[in-house]
Amino acid sequence: MGEPVNIRRSSALIALVMLTMATPVFYLLQIWPKQKSDHEAVVFRIAQGASLTQVADELAVIGLTDSPVLFRLYARISGSDRGLRAGTYKVPSRQNARELIALFSSGKVQQHAIRLPEGMNLRVVASLLAEQAVLEHRSTGWQHLQDELDLELPFAEGAFFPDTYFVSAGASDLSVLQRAHEALLAQLRSAWNARADNLAVQTPAQALILASIIEKESDAPEDRRQISQVFHLRLKKNMKLQTDPTVIYALGENFDGDIRRRDLRVDSPFNTYRYKGLPPTPIALPSLASIEAAVNPADGDYLYFVARGDGTSQFSRTLEEHNAAVRRYQLSRGGQ
Repeated sequence: MGEPVNIRRSSALIALVMLTMATPVFYLLQIWPKQKSDHEAVVFRIAQGASLTQVADELAVIGLTDSPVLFRLYARISGSDRGLRAGTYKVPSRQNARELIALFSSGKVQQHAIRLPEGMNLRVVASLLAEQAVLEHRSTGWQHLQDELDLELPFAEGAFFPDTYFVSAGASDLSVLQRAHEALLAQLRSAWNARADNLAVQTPAQALILASIIEKESDAPEDRRQISQVFHLRLKKNMKLQTDPTVIYALGENFDGDIRRRDLRVDSPFNTYRYKGLPPTPIALPSLASIEAAVNPADGDYLYFVARGDGTSQFSRTLEEHNAAVRRYQLSRGGQ
């Protein structure tokens, strides 16, 4: 009966010795290995699906640790080896293993700003995203976004809210656009719920189309609601909108900076000089101000407006007044 007691005592003694030895080893692994030298903060990326060995080896290559073996050993002993999160991290100078593991487990990845400007059409937006090296490019082209994304609108053009979106390296271009679409839907629903009575547009989608035209027609925020009033009244009177930005959109890459008389005759559903009503889709990303103007037009009975040349517009009630304004503000400057 005495022998098992001795065995238990021996086992306990061995465990105590191992614990005594492991404690300082574990402590040393926390504070060492250090990075090889002082430096400014370094950007380090952990790829999606990277193993602990890959991370440790890459840290050694760029000098963030002088012993990948001990880095891996600490991660495993501390139970952190499966907690590393993919992303791009900004690593301060002189970090030890414990500090590196804590950073890579925190998920505090470096964020990159992706700007979708208002007034841009989808072809330009897709080109801007294609230039972003931090993004993973999954889209097969702006023409296919309607099928590639979960869109709640019947078109992709104009279906994204212009804003700055922060992403981590490796995010996809489609994920940015999906977020922008959801942001657009939220803003559009809010504006539509607060819309004025007796509008010429019947659906949020139509309001978005009108908002995109307003966006392209005015650089002056104070004019947007009045421009909206003109378009609503023309739609109610079954008049053609006759707005240049829709013709420019119809011309696409063939637009050379000037609209000529022959351009006003181009056969396109976007040519509002030729066809009545709204074009089939938006022509650009409208800002929130333009969306709100589209569903809350100003009071008035204006049917025409012309650019003054300073970013603002001159509004007229009759064709005679409008022609006089055109002569004053455009033809006198050598315009059309």
